[in-house]
Amino acid sequence: MAEEQTSKSEVEAASSEEGRWVVLWKRFQQNRIVSIVSVLLVVLVIGWVAYRQYLATQNEECIREMRFAESYFRQDSFEKALKGTATALGFEQLVEEYGQTEAGNLCRLYLVLCYLKVGQYQAAIDALSAYDAPDTYLGGVAWSALGGAYAETKSFEKAAECYEKAAQIHDNTQTSPIFLLQAGQCYELAQSWKEAARVYERILKKYPLAGEAPTAQKYLYRVKAAHVD
Repeated sequence: MAEEQTSKSEVEAASSEEGRWVVLWKRFQQNRIVSIVSVLLVVLVIGWVAYRQYLATQNEECIREMRFAESYFRQDSFEKALKGTATALGFEQLVEEYGQTEAGNLCRLYLVLCYLKVGQYQAAIDALSAYDAPDTYLGGVAWSALGGAYAETKSFEKAAECYEKAAQIHDNTQTSPIFLLQAGQCYELAQSWKEAARVYERILKKYPLAGEAPTAQKYLYRVKAAHVD
C-alpha cells in the first residue's frame, strides 16, 4: 500500500514537473516570438530612419547637381539640359539617379518640358506618368504639359481631360481659365461638342471677369449654333 502511494506521488510529481516544463516552454516560445517581433520592429524603424537620412542626402546632392541643367534650360539649350555635358548631368541622368527624391521629382517635370520643346511628345507622356504631381501651381503646370503632349499626338480627348485636371488641381483665377479654354478647344478638335460647350460655360460661370471669358463666350455661341441642340 505504501509502495502504491509512493508510486502515485512520484507520478503526480512527474506530471506536475512535466506540466511546469510545458508551461515554461510555452512561455519561452511566446517570449521568443515577442522578442523576434520586437527586434524586427527595431530593425524596421532603424532602416526607415536610415532611408530617410539617405533620401535627405540624395536630395541635397540632386539640388547641387541640377543647377547646371536648369541653367541650360533657361538658355533654351534643351538638348544639353536633357543629356547633360561632359562635366554636368542632364535631366535624364538626374531623374535616373535621384528620381525618388523631391528634387528628383522636380527634375522629372523639367524633363517633360524639355521633351516637349524638342518634339519628343511620347517621351514626355511616358516621363510625366511617373511624376508625382502636387496640388500646387507645379501640379497645374504638369497636367497642362501632359495635355499639350497629348494634343501634339492628336489624342484630343485625353488632352482636354488633362487641361481640365490642370485647371482643377490648382484652382485660381489666373491659370484655370486658360487651361479650361484649351480644354474646350481640344474637345472641339475631338468633335465632343457638348463637352466643349460645358467647359466654356464653366469659364463664364466661375471666372466671368477673366480675360478668357469673352473668347469663351464667342466659342460657346459658335459651338451651340453649329453643333449643340
